[in-house]
Amino acid sequence: MANFTIIPNVSQIDIVMREANFSESQLQQAVNTAYIRYVFEKNGTWVFANVPSLIDEFYLGWDSAFYFPWLPHHPLFDNEGCNFFIQYKLSGELTSAGAKEWGHWKKPFFRFKIPHSTKDSSGEFVDDYHQWNRLKDLADKGYPTFYATNSTLSKDNLRKASTGGTLLDEIPLLDVRCVTIPHKFVTFTTSSTFFMLHSEKEEASKLNFIGALEEFSEVEKISMDVSVDILIKSLLEMGDNDEMWIKDLSRIRESRDIDMPRTMKLWRVQLLLSYFVRKHVGAELLWFPKMANKANSADAKSSVAE
Repeated sequence: MANFTIIPNVSQIDIVMREANFSESQLQQAVNTAYIRYVFEKNGTWVFANVPSLIDEFYLGWDSAFYFPWLPHHPLFDNEGCNFFIQYKLSGELTSAGAKEWGHWKKPFFRFKIPHSTKDSSGEFVDDYHQWNRLKDLADKGYPTFYATNSTLSKDNLRKASTGGTLLDEIPLLDVRCVTIPHKFVTFTTSSTFFMLHSEKEEASKLNFIGALEEFSEVEKISMDVSVDILIKSLLEMGDNDEMWIKDLSRIRESRDIDMPRTMKLWRVQLLLSYFVRKHVGAELLWFPKMANKANSADAKSSVAE
């Protein structure tokens, strides 16, 4: 059974907001579990849901993240080595015409708030957009970054969707890459195909988890040369200011300027990169050809084996 909150507004018309009878953590657990099973059934891979502590979440911006090896986005080592990011938000349902956004929908609608409420130095409540800023940083780099929310207020409905295998179809996703400016509220209805963002009005498409994964898996392929560039860039980020690390990587980059057949040059660079990873990381860099039944973005992909 849903909870109710009465919000008095300035015109003295009561705004009735129905709240979910489950927590944001419950939503996160149910959806992550469903997503892990879906990925296994589709790709044969068990993926791990990275869930940070509340302190780490403040600095990272997301509360769940995955590494999908077939996506073209290289893992971010300062984000738990992930390349797919989610921030869960719990939506309530506004059911009265006194709600500010009623004029757009003209019927009951769901709403969640983007910023956190916190107190400033004078003790006044203010909106904190730190989490939004961290998510937007990831999205602006092209990484799949989403707000995920509920479209039901009933824990029984959430449970039925979970056991019935339909939960991922019923969880709306807001792609942060498509949002141009900070907003306070996001609204939608169960039948709408888009979100409305407020304060300044902006529309954004409403996705679901399955569609999001397929969209990012079907990107255009990139060349092996570009793949090597991405790998070298990632290794540079890992090395920080280690002098020997930077020196050895510079040698690999210089070796790409040697005049020799392209195939031989790529083979040489692969060997040098594998030796580099073995020397500096203590791991094996393995190169796998693109599989016909996998959605990869390069002629070959690499992984590090402990």
